[in-house]
Amino acid sequence: MSNVCCFAGHSKIYESDKLFSQISSKIEELIINKNVSEFQVGNYGSFDSLAARAVREVKKKYPHIQLNLVIPYLTNTINENKNLYYKNYDNILIAAISEKTPKRFMILKCNQYMVESSQFMICFVKYSWGGAAQTLKYAQKQKNIKIYNFAETIQCKG
Repeated sequence: MSNVCCFAGHSKIYESDKLFSQISSKIEELIINKNVSEFQVGNYGSFDSLAARAVREVKKKYPHIQLNLVIPYLTNTINENKNLYYKNYDNILIAAISEKTPKRFMILKCNQYMVESSQFMICFVKYSWGGAAQTLKYAQKQKNIKIYNFAETIQCKG
């Protein structure tokens, strides 16, 4: 049975080559040692972009892995640019979130959906506030997810 890894991080990270390298190495390690074949990422900032780029880079060596964009709802931008999105992602998944969820909580609920469907999480959470911190706290309460927080090992402006 294959495993799933999701990502969480601050929307503003002033990219570090070291961070990209560390995330890419962890992705490859999870593929080889933990049978991870599916990676789930959002579409809301610097860390998500960095994580997606790292998966795409590793995918060149391991073409069987999947990179899924997970979103809380379909936007006009995604709908109008489907071809571009499908060039960068294997699938676009809409998270199973209650329609009654207020719009301001949709991204948080989408992140929780990714955590619940993953066995691993790679993150860069440096601060104790914001959506990334809330997602990390949520993941820490789950019993069956292993978390790798690169903010603990890499000094990067975020």
